[in-house]
Amino acid sequence: MASPLAGRWRVVSSPDLDEDYLGMEGKPYVIIGPGRKTVDGEFRIGLLSGGIDGWYEGEVLRFTFDGLDEMDSVHGAGRADLEGSRLVFVLRFHLGEMYTFLCRRVRARKP
Repeated sequence: MASPLAGRWRVVSSPDLDEDYLGMEGKPYVIIGPGRKTVDGEFRIGLLSGGIDGWYEGEVLRFTFDGLDEMDSVHGAGRADLEGSRLVFVLRFHLGEMYTFLCRRVRARKP
């Protein structure tokens, strides 16, 4: 059975970054794969994009990430969990800042 975190999520807000930044390179998103023990995924938020490699600790997805921020290589760790129907996605840059993003699930379109 896939985790309730698996799927495509739209980043709708952040207490740390403004809406203009979030949408600089299109609609910001997080994709979490359906893995059971290990999980991969990706994200694009503003000028930041990357891949995640994670594992579940109970209902929380813990992960490391590698990516690019304005063409500079970045990496760090993070977590994702549900708050009601919202995904809370947190990135903590190695030796740097921490950012929180609130996301809503993207529903599949019917053909």
